Amino acid sequence: MEQEIPEGSVLNQLRLYFNTLQQTGNSYLFVTDMKTGTVLLSDNFVEDFDLPGIVLEDMDKYWLPIIYEGDRNRYTASLKAVFETHVTDEHNLEYRVQYRNGEFGWVNCRGKLARDEDGTPVFWAGVIIKMDQRLRADSVTGLLNRYAMNKTLKDELEASAGCHGAVVIIGLDNFHVIKETYGHHFGDVVLKQIAQNIMNVLPPDILLYKLDGDHFGFLWPDAMPDEMEIIFSSIQLCMREVRDAEDTLYCTASAGAAFYPVDGTESVTLMKYAEAALDMARRQGKDRICFFSKENYDRWRYDVGMQSLMQNCIAKGCEDFMLYYQPQVDAKDGRLIGAEALLRWRDKDETIVAPMQFIPFLEKSRMIIPVGHWIIEQAFATCKEWQKYQPDFLMSINISLYQLEEHMFFPFVEDCVARYELDPHTIIFELTESQSVTDWDFVNQQFQKFHSLGIQIAMDDFGTGYASLGYLKNFACNIVKVDRVFIIDIMRDEYDRNLVKYVIMLCHSIGMKVCIEGVEEKEAYEYLRDECDADLIQGFYFGRPEPKDVFLQRFGAK
Repeated sequence: MEQEIPEGSVLNQLRLYFNTLQQTGNSYLFVTDMKTGTVLLSDNFVEDFDLPGIVLEDMDKYWLPIIYEGDRNRYTASLKAVFETHVTDEHNLEYRVQYRNGEFGWVNCRGKLARDEDGTPVFWAGVIIKMDQRLRADSVTGLLNRYAMNKTLKDELEASAGCHGAVVIIGLDNFHVIKETYGHHFGDVVLKQIAQNIMNVLPPDILLYKLDGDHFGFLWPDAMPDEMEIIFSSIQLCMREVRDAEDTLYCTASAGAAFYPVDGTESVTLMKYAEAALDMARRQGKDRICFFSKENYDRWRYDVGMQSLMQNCIAKGCEDFMLYYQPQVDAKDGRLIGAEALLRWRDKDETIVAPMQFIPFLEKSRMIIPVGHWIIEQAFATCKEWQKYQPDFLMSINISLYQLEEHMFFPFVEDCVARYELDPHTIIFELTESQSVTDWDFVNQQFQKFHSLGIQIAMDDFGTGYASLGYLKNFACNIVKVDRVFIIDIMRDEYDRNLVKYVIMLCHSIGMKVCIEGVEEKEAYEYLRDECDADLIQGFYFGRPEPKDVFLQRFGAK
């Protein structure tokens, strides 16, 4: 209950000043007489937090219970540094406290211990400030937001030119799957539990922030990379299981860290770099932490920029994509029998970009699905046109595993065959990225549909995977394409000559044709024709990939 200010207390001397000061703003003021332990509070302090009166003898008795439970350890540790271990005379802490209406809000508390000429503590005074609405707490976790984290970092960087530390951003892996599977309510439960688990791992003086979506962040002054590795290992362990009354969920997270001042000296830049490092961690397989590096960041920016360009191109009807065609010839007489359709992209400066610079982005983002539809439409139309000059002309088209997984892919191909009135036996689908196939039963089931339609199937880049013979056994295909890596030195390397020769013999023995890629020299072609009995040849010796009009001028009607 409220007490009178004791006679002779330093508080009597400060009362007039204190009463005047509390009328100048909305901050909550406090001052403690260190001799008696009596605390004087501003009127709004008593009113907003429903305290017994403006004079209390045991402030913590009333104040500690209304501090948010998850913040109490940080609060007591900060005061201990002042009053017990004497590490500092200052207290500066952000924490949550419960108002009269029962709601929790974030406040910033700053206190200073004043001493007399002999160094004896005389009074403890300070101010508690409601934090700006922009720093408002996340409604699910109760944590401060991105703006607050950025402000804290900015203040630290401005306060000391020599400060150093880490900015860490954590992202939950595949959190959208959790919400879709278990619902948004359970998703909120997961976020709340994970927030508490991470706070339990972090030291009491390290504040956790809730950023956008499934992201959390924290600042670690004076941190070194090896310390971040250790603390992230602890975070990984604390997230392994999340539970509610009915479900137990295995959860992982990735993280990115940027260090100041090595990586930057501005808060916005450091936050951006930490997010870029997080994205790199996810690209490298998730459930790991990555540290920012300029080299990786430049590569990341290129990737992000490329992906944006691809999205814009698709949105405009793939207008900047084009197909080049490389001839495929009969190995026995060099007669043109078909072509492989190869995707190219024209940059804004009209430069034709190599496929390896953009196709990986199409694959990873699954944008290859709409682009794949465009490729098939263009290749089918071209094949139909060229069959006017050569009725049995074959068109080879690359498809990816992602396209096979698309539910409407087969009906789309079936519709294209009908619309273009093509003989399906003149179409060859080449499976790319065979090294990523894990379910051959599924792949063969999908290709069986195309077999039944009459479309031929080819295994691309044979010999470059770590289990090519295993794929040969599992993959029900018509044609095997031997990668150019075995052809480059075939006339100078006996091993390559024998390998290619016996691969062709093996394929022929099980009823498969063989197409040799990368043939650039006459001697190599003659060896493959005369000694190896190859079926099809594709390479610069017979023609480079060329636009449709150039190809037609060279190989069209004579």
